[in-house]
Amino acid sequence: MERIVDGNRQIDINSLPVDRAIGDWPMTGYPVLTEIDPNPGVPEVRQFSFVYPGNPSRAPMPSCVSGGSIGVTKNGVILFNASDARGQDAVAREIVDIFGGHPAMTDYHYHFIPERLDNADLVDGHSGIVGHIKDGFPIYGYKGINGKEMSNDQLDMCHGHDHGVLGYHYHSTIEYPYTVGC
Repeated sequence: MERIVDGNRQIDINSLPVDRAIGDWPMTGYPVLTEIDPNPGVPEVRQFSFVYPGNPSRAPMPSCVSGGSIGVTKNGVILFNASDARGQDAVAREIVDIFGGHPAMTDYHYHFIPERLDNADLVDGHSGIVGHIKDGFPIYGYKGINGKEMSNDQLDMCHGHDHGVLGYHYHSTIEYPYTVGC
């Protein structure tokens, strides 16, 4: 559930996608996958409440993205940064289910925006909002103006840009860091 309270965006989730679409965890039933990534986690319902600025402003200097949660998607799943616990590209090194997520212990999360969430376009073909980052700025899907897929070259070092009525916002890309760079 998302609402504005005292000028802040409050998002309450139970750590599972609202449509309950998650894979078959743990992966121990799949020996080949378990050999690649022996993730023993099983997603469970766990209540989280996030409070983000309702009217965010850009910081004078970018800062590093934290480990763990960096935001939440519109379907109620926590968004982690692009790195795993070893500091490596999680998307390249970890097994995710067919819906794009996996558990850290019991907390189901994404390291990128699954394409299935990029399902609402604005009138000019630009993707709609797929989530919010904890600095308060929204993250949009993979498409920019006229429905053209965004690339890192079109975004600043934090993986965002400023244009038109949308103001500053982040974008998903198929390139590392996938969501937010700083």
